[in-house]
Amino acid sequence: MRLIPSMLLALAATLSAQEKAPDAEVAKLRETIAKIVDMKAQASAEKSDWEVRKASMADLLELQRRELELLDEELEKSGQSAEGYDAKKQEAEAEIAKLRDARRAAVEAVSRTRPRVLALVKALPAPLFKEIETETYALEAWASGDEARDGLQAILGILSKAEQFNRRITRAKEVRKGQEVEVLYLGLARAYYTDRNGNAGTGEPAAGGWTWTSRPELAGEVIKALDELDRKRPPELVRLPVQILEVK
Repeated sequence: MRLIPSMLLALAATLSAQEKAPDAEVAKLRETIAKIVDMKAQASAEKSDWEVRKASMADLLELQRRELELLDEELEKSGQSAEGYDAKKQEAEAEIAKLRDARRAAVEAVSRTRPRVLALVKALPAPLFKEIETETYALEAWASGDEARDGLQAILGILSKAEQFNRRITRAKEVRKGQEVEVLYLGLARAYYTDRNGNAGTGEPAAGGWTWTSRPELAGEVIKALDELDRKRPPELVRLPVQILEVK
């Protein structure tokens, strides 16, 4: 492209030197100059178009490069998320397995304890039996396929109320040998009864239920104890037989 200006100057000088040349040669020279100018303009336009396309391609390549970088970042994040998800999933599965094992162990514990507690219920005194009717019914209806929570709640309810009963003195009216009597329970260890007509006796816990023994000679002492509880007489010592069993 650097030769074009020199060629133009040479042609212009030739034209000046040949001002008196025939019109045909002048016209031919002018046509040649016009073609050279058109070629220069075309080359310049092609160069300009190439620069534009080159810049456009550079922008496109930069955009593609950035898209690849973003894709790599997203893939990396996705990989980390997948790893985190797998870890949390494994942790959750392990926790579920522990809960299942705990539930199975609880069901087995309730299944083993249930017969013993129901046998114990039969040996409890009547006033306490009335207090635990709801828990007893729930425990009798419980099956190994049920939730351990229901059976365990019934067992704990029975034992809790039995412990409370064992810590206090309880009075109740019951029937002994066809007669209504008043019974004084000293926890779950012993009981005394009387009907204020000379009938009296003692009660002791046994495997199949409480056993009752007639002891008419105790009527006076049992009545005295009841009157003291009702504050009908001043407090004083009461002599009632108590048998202490040694547990081996």
